[in-house]
Amino acid sequence: MSKLILYARALPLVTKAMSVTYLVLSLTAILLRLQATTDIDGGSDPSYAASQDPARFLILRPGFIASYPWTILTSTFVETNLLFLLFGLAGLVAIGSFLERQWGGRSFALFVLVTTMVPALTAAVVSIALYAVRGSAHASILYGTHVGGLAGLVSAFTVGLKQLMPEYSVKLFGGALSFRMNELPGVYTLVAPIMFTLLGDLGSVLLVNIGFLEAFVYLRFYRREGSLYGDRSEAFAFTTFFPEFVQPLIARLSNALYGAAVACKLIT
Repeated sequence: MSKLILYARALPLVTKAMSVTYLVLSLTAILLRLQATTDIDGGSDPSYAASQDPARFLILRPGFIASYPWTILTSTFVETNLLFLLFGLAGLVAIGSFLERQWGGRSFALFVLVTTMVPALTAAVVSIALYAVRGSAHASILYGTHVGGLAGLVSAFTVGLKQLMPEYSVKLFGGALSFRMNELPGVYTLVAPIMFTLLGDLGSVLLVNIGFLEAFVYLRFYRREGSLYGDRSEAFAFTTFFPEFVQPLIARLSNALYGAAVACKLIT
């Protein structure tokens, strides 16, 4: 226990604050939900059921985004599944502390802010659009979808690791499973959405993919390092996130989007 306390004290400031926030908000949501006396995820009226959720002021539901706008930020640090909470905390401590030491506290905090709030807001807007297309019979999309947890932030972290150490190899289970950091974003964005789809977690599926895209755009074009903005190296090109056989097609699409963004003066 003493070693664990010493390790926690040695964590960089932003990572430590994020970990404490994640733990406190998640446990608060779990404890509040344990006291719930109504079905908060189902029922004939999803809107009413969601309104009875005692943790609704912490968790972002697209249908309540106007009532609780601050959940765009807080929902990222709320995980109501104990197993996911433990895995998320381990990833936040291990990867977050590494990225913070490499980038510095201020730059890392800005990265986290951008890659949590923008994906959460985008996922909520997508959910509202899906509801508008599918009709009022699918109100569960608005009120049953939880947009939160670390799924999107972990996706952003994998992009950061690829940028910093693409050729570093990780070996798991005694070497039975190994991969390079260059492959990590692709593996995560392939496996995680399948897992969350099987669990019926639409919010996390959206966050994984949007978090990946947002992290790449931010690190590629906007993150400031001294007097320079972004990372325009060929090793960090968007095509490098995909297998070689689809890279020519990806290059055409990404170049077209890049040209449109430059024309609109969103990037230089």
